[in-house]
Amino acid sequence: GAPPWRVASGRREGLACPEFWGWTMRRHMAASLGLALATTIAGAAQAAGFDASRAGDVTSVITSHGASGALKKGDDGRAYFEGQAGNTSFEAHFQTCDGARTHCNTLLLSSSWESKKITIDQINRWNRWTLYCPAFIDHDGSPTLWYAIAVSGNTAQADLADDLGTWMECLHDFDGFVAAPEDFLKNHT
Repeated sequence: GAPPWRVASGRREGLACPEFWGWTMRRHMAASLGLALATTIAGAAQAAGFDASRAGDVTSVITSHGASGALKKGDDGRAYFEGQAGNTSFEAHFQTCDGARTHCNTLLLSSSWESKKITIDQINRWNRWTLYCPAFIDHDGSPTLWYAIAVSGNTAQADLADDLGTWMECLHDFDGFVAAPEDFLKNHT
C-alpha cells in the first residue's frame, strides 16, 4: 500500500484515518486525552473549592499568611480587604470583576505612608531598584506602594500565597525605605 502521508485513489489517507495510526501514535493520543481529562477534573475540583477570583477566598489566604484584617464594602458596593501586616496597614482591591462583582480577575494591593519627606528622586530610585512593587507620591505627598496580581478560578492557592509573600516582603522593604530613604538606597543599590 501507499505510505500514510500520500493521497491515493481519491481517498485521503494519513492521520485522519485511524487505520494508519501506529501504536506510538495511539499511545500519544491516549496520553493526550488522559491529560486533558485529568486537567478538566482537577480544574473542576479547584472550582468547587478555592477560587482566587472570589474575594472571600483571597481574604482567607491573606489572613492565613501573616496579615490580619477583614473584607469590607466600599461606598460603591465593591469589596475590598483592609489589612495589617506588622505595623503596616494595606488594602487589597478586587478589580476587573463580573457584573455581579463575585468574580474578579485582578487583585490590587496598595499601602500608603504618612511621611512627607520622600522626594520624587528617591521614589524614582526605589522604582529602579524594585522589581515587583513600584511606588509613587500621592496627590497629598504621601509615598504609596502597589502590587497587582492577575487571578482567576485557575490560580492555585499556593501561587497566590507566593504572590502575597512577595507583597509582604515589599511592605517590609518599603517601610525601611520610608524610614531612612538614603540609607536604604545606599545599602540596596
